[in-house]
Amino acid sequence: MDDILQTRDLTVRFGGLLAVDNVSLHVRPGTFQSVIGPNGAGKTTLFNLICGIYKPTSGRVLFKERDITGLPPHRISRLGMGRSFQITNIFPNLTVLENVRLAVQSRASVGYRFLALASSFGEFTDKARAILGQVGLEGKEQTLANVLAHGDKRKLEIGMLLATESELLLLDEPTAGMSHDDVPAVIDVIKRIKATGKTILMVEHKMEIILAISDTVTVLRQGAVIAEGTPAEVAADPLVRSAYLGGMAV
Repeated sequence: MDDILQTRDLTVRFGGLLAVDNVSLHVRPGTFQSVIGPNGAGKTTLFNLICGIYKPTSGRVLFKERDITGLPPHRISRLGMGRSFQITNIFPNLTVLENVRLAVQSRASVGYRFLALASSFGEFTDKARAILGQVGLEGKEQTLANVLAHGDKRKLEIGMLLATESELLLLDEPTAGMSHDDVPAVIDVIKRIKATGKTILMVEHKMEIILAISDTVTVLRQGAVIAEGTPAEVAADPLVRSAYLGGMAV
């Protein structure tokens, strides 16, 4: 089966800083792949290149065998790639249900139609409710998004990604800023999504999370890939152990 996502010698420089250095990724459909590395390793920059936020200095990005290098983020999203951010990206003054319903509606031919009554979008509302159940937010449909706990905001953002029916989900540190007690619930949501066969590429700092749920792990250091393999292989790699035990935070 062909890769759903490839990067080929992907490189970006910001002035004299080589932020991503000839990174080649191969993400297979239906797999869970993680990108890890110390702070400043280039993980989020790599995501920004894949999603079209940054343009590479050199190299290519292929999604479903199509060259998407340099396409703007909204066009890449329309092709079936969804991305979350370290800072939650939701509509704070809308309810939980309205956030997800708008995400569902964004993929329908009717467009947004902001002046239409919500009751006219029954099928979108039904789908939104089902997604909220999938991410553990049932019972909070009418809660304003801005009063949700941080962990629930993360669940809502993941629900909005699911609502767009993206074939590939890019999760950028989904547990960032979260209390220790909130982490298991969000990881449980991610595990449930993984069980459906959805393809996921995730950046995460917490090694214990990566090792528990990943099929493949890619390790970056100073913008370059230093190791790749199964969680067990990566955990035993001396270069990886050196990167994390050398005084740099996980």
